Amino acid sequence: MRIQMNQRVKGIGILLLCGLAAGFLSGCNDDRFDHHSPAGQGSLVVDNWTGDRMTVYVDGLEVGSTDGGKYSYYDLEPGLHRAVLDGDDSDRAWAGDVDILEGRLTVLEVSGYGADYRDFIVRIYFE
Repeated sequence: MRIQMNQRVKGIGILLLCGLAAGFLSGCNDDRFDHHSPAGQGSLVVDNWTGDRMTVYVDGLEVGSTDGGKYSYYDLEPGLHRAVLDGDDSDRAWAGDVDILEGRLTVLEVSGYGADYRDFIVRIYFE
């Protein structure tokens, strides 16, 4: 009886570990973005993983800046917008079109490219 109980406990432990591993590997949403867009709008999130402060432009207008290691929110009308990121302390820059979805976050995850100090690498995803 005791051997069967130990095997049952081990089996439950293995199932719990598998469940935790599946949760980590499933790509859960990033809980640190807790911003809620105003009604009828969406939000651009500039998530700056670099050490550079960068100035953020949307549709040709400066909307703010984001310090290295921080993130900033910019509430916008839904639709296609042109975003530009300009490194304040370097020659790094990035420009691209981004879709803003009503009630959603469009995240620009910005990192540096080690082989070329002039480029930002930008990963775009939605939350």
